[in-house]
Amino acid sequence: MGQLAFQIPRTPHRPGSVMTIPGPYLVLGATGNQGGHVARSLLKAGAEVRAFTRNPASAAAQALAAQGAQVVHGDMEDIGSLVTAAQGVTGVFSVQNFWDCGLENEVRWGKNVITAAQDVGHPHVIYSSGWGAQQPEGVPAIAGKAELEAALRSSGLPYTILRPGLFMDDFLGASLPFSPSVQRILRSHRRWVGRMFLQVIRSVMPPTQPLPLLALEDVGHTVAAIWTTPDPYLGQTLTLAGSNDSTKEVLRVWTEHTGQSVHRLPGMSWGLQIGHPQMAKLLHWLSAHEDRNSPNLPVSIKTFEEWLRESLLTQA
Repeated sequence: MGQLAFQIPRTPHRPGSVMTIPGPYLVLGATGNQGGHVARSLLKAGAEVRAFTRNPASAAAQALAAQGAQVVHGDMEDIGSLVTAAQGVTGVFSVQNFWDCGLENEVRWGKNVITAAQDVGHPHVIYSSGWGAQQPEGVPAIAGKAELEAALRSSGLPYTILRPGLFMDDFLGASLPFSPSVQRILRSHRRWVGRMFLQVIRSVMPPTQPLPLLALEDVGHTVAAIWTTPDPYLGQTLTLAGSNDSTKEVLRVWTEHTGQSVHRLPGMSWGLQIGHPQMAKLLHWLSAHEDRNSPNLPVSIKTFEEWLRESLLTQA
């Protein structure tokens, strides 16, 4: 089949490996950030997509339907709906949002996905975990991902694990890393939340600390590329970051391209520990740990500067 339009392969096709893409592929979280990008990338690659959502009537679900996806009503709490949706699929993209559902639900829902995949004939599961999941050290936002990685590895399923860094898009308010009740208040203030996230990083992270950043769209590109040539990535864990520049360099690039300075806020570290302890734990943990991008990724992924330049042009 033809090369994906967004793909610049770094791993050549291996003799004997199976080329695939049509599917169907079940995409969980299809109306969210990661799942939405995965669904759209698969559709652009010509795949048959089942978009799993609790709200098929939502604008995001209807947009996917208009692009050719089969929208499937279900809930990760309900194994039966997962089994029904996964019947006959080639692959399953699994992601659970810790900030939306909390640690207990994240783990239970992720394990429900594994159980459903085992029940329907062992499709290839691509699980989106998180940067540093191999060393969670009691950080709630990471601990559930480490548990789900272990469960997937011991499941007998064909799998690939992705460990994305922090998402660049969050600087523009793509995510709301708060409890659902707080999210409802902040939905109309996403750009403000994005700027605040930058100020938190400026105030909490050491200036020389590498900051692993990834564009959300590159999650989608990576998944589609893996399912184009899956064999090299079976049983693999891929760490993904388009940039791993220092905090100081990230903020310099932001100011250079946006004209907006990001100031250090006195007392922010203390305030974050009081007002958002789970985020404080994540960022303080991140400031004490480093990881490396995996070699031989299936696609070229954007640097922070490339992503920011393109994002600003799109919004102009």
